[in-house]
Amino acid sequence: MRPYQRFLRKWITTNLHVVTKENFANIAELELHEHQQDHAPATMYAIAEASFHPNYHCRAIADKDGVVGFLMYAAPGADDEPGDYAIYHLMVDRRFQGRGHGRRAVELALAEIQKHGDVQRIWTSYLPGNAVAKELYAACSFIEAGVEEDGEMYAVWSPDPY
Repeated sequence: MRPYQRFLRKWITTNLHVVTKENFANIAELELHEHQQDHAPATMYAIAEASFHPNYHCRAIADKDGVVGFLMYAAPGADDEPGDYAIYHLMVDRRFQGRGHGRRAVELALAEIQKHGDVQRIWTSYLPGNAVAKELYAACSFIEAGVEEDGEMYAVWSPDPY
């Protein structure tokens, strides 16, 4: 972590909130930079998909300025290995990028997921060319596990065994 990031971390007030009808419109207005459009699936699609999967959890990423991003994670479903969780979707609005919101959102999601008590591992994926995602997840202790047949890099986080 760079010295200025340690300083900023004290002032970042990022929180995760359940997606509700009160914050849905703000989430719908989130935007990515043009060059990022291929890096993240549509947020509205993720919210719709979660309505069919009770083990999917959608969160608004918010700070003092309001909603700044979106995150979705999944608890194990009936066909999944017990203790296997996933962060399926993470995006921070283009106007709020570079301020530590993504990293803090992942840290908060890891803490929330661990409250389930049965966590064995948490995985995520990103396009191999997405250097920002690679750095972000590495900073949160994810370890790259390889490129899958769908062409995405998979990275895994495991809780400290001690």
